[in-house]
Amino acid sequence: MANNHQKMIKKELGSILIFAVLMLSVILTITLTLASIFVPKLRSISETANSVKAIYAADSAIEWCLYGNRYPLAPLPSPTISDNASYKIYDAAGVEVANCSAQPLNYRTVGSYGGVNRSFEVSEL
Repeated sequence: MANNHQKMIKKELGSILIFAVLMLSVILTITLTLASIFVPKLRSISETANSVKAIYAADSAIEWCLYGNRYPLAPLPSPTISDNASYKIYDAAGVEVANCSAQPLNYRTVGSYGGVNRSFEVSEL
């Protein structure tokens, strides 16, 4: 009788192993599914922060252009941007320019930070 009991326990040990593997597979599937949902959302959150810094860079450049066009006799130095953000200024033809001294006022500024670009445009009709 004790021998039969030991045989039943050995058979049950195999089924417990299969059950454990199945449970681990289910847990792994749920984890991978949740990761595939949340990882893009985390990227989107970091891109939002980068987007704000890129907007500030583009806005600083366009404000500098507006001020320089409004008050050409009182020029300001070009804006300095911290945090590795940068900006570029383009004229109406799409050529990058160093300053905004030409008339009429037709410029596009592009701010960049962390791989995100944001742009502002001002056009005088």
